[in-house]
Amino acid sequence: MATPHAQDRPDDDVPIPRWRYVAALLAALLLVGGGIIWIAQPESTDCAENVKKIEAAGSTRCVGLTDGSYAFTDDLRNVYGLIEKENRRVTAEAAERDGRPYVSIVYLLGMKPGKGDSNTTESVRHEVEGAYTAQYEVNHGRGHGQTPQIKLLLGDTGDQKAQRDFTLDRIKARRGPDRIVAAAGLGTSLTGTNAMISKLNDLDIAAFGSVITADELEKNDGLVRVAAPNADEAAAAVQFLTKKHGKDKVLIVQDANKNDLYTKTLASRFAALLPKNRLAAPEPMQYDSSKSQLATYFNNQMPNLCLDPPGVVYFAGRGRDLPDFLAPLANRRCKSAREITVLSGDDASQAAQAEGFGDVKQALRNGNIRLLFTGLAHPGAWAKAPQAFDKNAIVPFQEGGTFTRTFKDDTLDDGQAIMGYDAVLTAVTTIRKSVHLENSHQEIERDAVLQMLRTINGANAVPGASGWISLQNNGSPERKAIPIIEIDSAGTTRSISVSANTGKPYASE
Repeated sequence: MATPHAQDRPDDDVPIPRWRYVAALLAALLLVGGGIIWIAQPESTDCAENVKKIEAAGSTRCVGLTDGSYAFTDDLRNVYGLIEKENRRVTAEAAERDGRPYVSIVYLLGMKPGKGDSNTTESVRHEVEGAYTAQYEVNHGRGHGQTPQIKLLLGDTGDQKAQRDFTLDRIKARRGPDRIVAAAGLGTSLTGTNAMISKLNDLDIAAFGSVITADELEKNDGLVRVAAPNADEAAAAVQFLTKKHGKDKVLIVQDANKNDLYTKTLASRFAALLPKNRLAAPEPMQYDSSKSQLATYFNNQMPNLCLDPPGVVYFAGRGRDLPDFLAPLANRRCKSAREITVLSGDDASQAAQAEGFGDVKQALRNGNIRLLFTGLAHPGAWAKAPQAFDKNAIVPFQEGGTFTRTFKDDTLDDGQAIMGYDAVLTAVTTIRKSVHLENSHQEIERDAVLQMLRTINGANAVPGASGWISLQNNGSPERKAIPIIEIDSAGTTRSISVSANTGKPYASE
């Protein structure tokens, strides 16, 4: 057999056409270039429509405005879903021929409490649940009018100015499309709350505070509150002590944190009202919650407290600081000499949900201590002083009511759900007096709601679940019912009395 010539065999090293080198080079450049473009692109900060990730002072979180379709935390997902469902129903009905028109209320809170916040995850959830209960009641019942219907939007203010400002900017942008006429909730009495309320008023949006109590907030013309202010809480505390602890000396323990309007005004108002001969010391025992080592500070103060033990301590601080105070107080050397009653303001309701509550219960078991506080709302108050409450007002929170049916596993003991409900109910009452809509295409006169804020009084008082809400010209309720609440060593709460700044709560004539 003939051997093939070399040129007849396949070439083991066939030259690659030049066009293929060029194509491969171009492909590589495109891949590298695409990678460079991909690497250079900034990570998206969008969390959802109108919700964005904002970084400020080392704190990064998603803040903004939602209709319930985006939950700022998993803990809020259930109640947000209910609000979204109701909002969609309201929008769909408004689009029908002869459908009822709607307006929107924004419920503003720091929706994700962090370390050091006075609110807790549970208290935020309870407050939003109360707000939803009010939305459902006013949209489906007939006891509070029927038009306009209410959409409830949810705004997370974060814990930094840049985060709060972003949310306020979203409210400004959505004010027209979402027909926003009011804001409710508003968080706690911190210095940033003032600026937020002023911004809302600049947008002709009326503000309805749920649990803010600092007296300095009365300077805002566009703000009303359903909670008794600090001055009234302090007066109610003095009224109670006069009746129950008339001979006991009182030591004031005061938080000096400059950014906390609540603690500042609570201490000063109480000191001004208590007769000077009742004071156990000429100056308060003062601490600063913005600094560390609170428990150590209080432990070092106990020997001085035992030199002349008071019968009562008025704790003008946040509930989160109570464990750091009560644990050293329970270990005082003079604890066997006499029982000490610790009386605090409404923020003590947060202690039951805060870190360290186990230390509070232990202190109450072993420290010869009784713990009371002037609350904003408590279900036990309804039976303790029925004359201070409208029977129909508390129905949503009783057996078979909207709240108890919808949120079977949640409690009313911290008062947050009741206060969230009353804030939205008061906003709706004012809106329905102000905004007369025949259809959802009418232009809204937002300043009409601001105009009507001072008409919610006397015969127009709102029958709130926390008591009658008859607003004064300064935006605070007149003689608001203030339950005196005890926390026992098992961690349960009970109303032991219902008072007011004058001792007698407002009642419908």
